[in-house]
Amino acid sequence: MKILLISVNRERMPYPVFPLGLAYIASVLKEEGHQLRILDLCFCDDVEEEMSSQVSRWRPDLIGLSLRNLDNLTYPTSLSYLSEVEEVVVLCRKYSGAQLVIGGSGFSLAPTELLRALEVDFGVVGEGENPILSLVRCLERRIPVEGIPGVIAAEDLPERVPAIDRVASIGFPHRDLLDNGRYLHHGGMGNIQTKRGCPFSCIYCTYPLLEGSSVRMRPPGDIIQELRVLKEEHGVDYVYFVDDIFNFPRDHALGLCRFMADQGIGIEWTAFVNPGYVDEELIAAMKEAGCMGIEFGTDSGSPEMLKRLGKSFSTEDISRASEICRRIGIPFAHYLLLGGPGEDEKTLEETASFMDKLEPTAVIVMVGIRIYAGTELEKISLSEGIIGPNTNLMYPHFYISPRLGDGILSWVTQKALERKTWIVPGLEVNISRNMMEHIRRFHIRGPLWNLVSRMKRSRVKPLSEGG
Repeated sequence: MKILLISVNRERMPYPVFPLGLAYIASVLKEEGHQLRILDLCFCDDVEEEMSSQVSRWRPDLIGLSLRNLDNLTYPTSLSYLSEVEEVVVLCRKYSGAQLVIGGSGFSLAPTELLRALEVDFGVVGEGENPILSLVRCLERRIPVEGIPGVIAAEDLPERVPAIDRVASIGFPHRDLLDNGRYLHHGGMGNIQTKRGCPFSCIYCTYPLLEGSSVRMRPPGDIIQELRVLKEEHGVDYVYFVDDIFNFPRDHALGLCRFMADQGIGIEWTAFVNPGYVDEELIAAMKEAGCMGIEFGTDSGSPEMLKRLGKSFSTEDISRASEICRRIGIPFAHYLLLGGPGEDEKTLEETASFMDKLEPTAVIVMVGIRIYAGTELEKISLSEGIIGPNTNLMYPHFYISPRLGDGILSWVTQKALERKTWIVPGLEVNISRNMMEHIRRFHIRGPLWNLVSRMKRSRVKPLSEGG
């Protein structure tokens, strides 16, 4: 079968993200013997021209759309990507009679709503490797598509999403049909996954919904092999480990780091880390293996808020992890989610004071928390009247503590403008699209937050002031 896979993501702020999920889908389809092409719209200037060229000339039998995110997750400047998806679907129908299937993490967060809204034939929920193979086999044999775990049909939408088919053994993504080097050039890094699944219980998080609560780890040898391919075949010398938590299980992360150091592959990297599973041995091993920056999913500096958000660690853990990074000599950033259930001026001030005490390389502040179906935050939001039973969560809705309201915006703006290491994407404090594009012209590798403390012009006026 001739299959065209389309990555519909066009967001490049703060940097473009390589469509890793689509590469995994391409891998299993290639192994099955199908003819494949991938159309990546991230760097596309004329979508219709590209669609016309790829779709009408190649004439695929099936078109697969990958939706990474529903929106930019940024309050108050939230931006839905669904109009871009609708445009792609319309163009697919204009230039082809092929059936359409849509998947990806963004789709999986609101599958029935999206299939109702889009003129797409099938949807794949959750991990797509097994469902897409089963779907394609049914279409090839022209037998009814029914009862496939993770697959839903537009003509027969179920009341409940069917069980997701988890991948037992994570394979290798097929990267050859995508421009890996361009993502390095414009985004400063490649990406790679070492495991799937999340056993934690943060009230807002979708990882357990998408990947399950059981952690499935890739063998370190497979990860090393993929890193070598990235460097030797695609010229990628800096990567981001896209795991929701790199350092859990701790022994798996430690073993991988030691293996990377022993192999001497010469790739630098960054990862997202849980401060509750940090010790000096692990951080030292990470640095020796090429780690150049650590991003902590801290969320808050208030003990009360950490509990309310369902975090697995304490402020003492955060302090200890920060001190270890400083002692070992690795730049580190704390990510904050402000405005959650129970947040008030007292807890906000606790967080600001705590960050001042820690003195991290950067503090990335997100205001409000995106509400997703199936999370504990959705239940809280319903009980408090933040959303209603008919609220369509395929569009961005954010939880802001009723104790604060939009007053949190002025509080965050003031605090951030007083601190050159605070970055607030939603208010364009110390960050903007123009700034990011300008910095990337210098082909800088790694996370941009590491530059903030060294920039001469470290502040950008918030949007409310016209900056």
